Amino acid sequence: MGELVIQLRPTANPITLMKNSAFVPKFLSLLAVAAALAVVVPLASAEGDMSGEHMGKTDMAKTGNQVTVTGEVIDMACYLDHGAQGAKHADCAKMCISSGLPVGIKSADGTVYLLIGEHKPANDKLAEYAAKTITVKGKLATRDGINLLENIEIVQ
Repeated sequence: MGELVIQLRPTANPITLMKNSAFVPKFLSLLAVAAALAVVVPLASAEGDMSGEHMGKTDMAKTGNQVTVTGEVIDMACYLDHGAQGAKHADCAKMCISSGLPVGIKSADGTVYLLIGEHKPANDKLAEYAAKTITVKGKLATRDGINLLENIEIVQ
């Protein structure tokens, strides 16, 4: 019968191979750059957050400014769920707002504001304006990208 002969090669230690390679200095340089970026990028991002600047908008709490906004009265549930707005959604919006779902206003520039009265819903006075353009005045509060107008008054 024939004999099966398996010839084994001596295995090279990966560390020994790396020590003798021209690849190592490049690898270490890349590793150092990656480590520096891992530290610098979060710090730069945190500085931007502290100043309230993030792509031109503020993510920090901003309150107390009295503002006037003109736009379409929307029911926030249908708007956020499936983008419902406009005259063809007026009856549904009126029903949703009347039933107590959150109500908002969408300005011409696309900014959406949640609308409330003085620490209570303003749905009763806003339901009749569902899908209509009105002007409201109120105290602006913005946090984490959400805009709120509180103590609203409808401007005639």
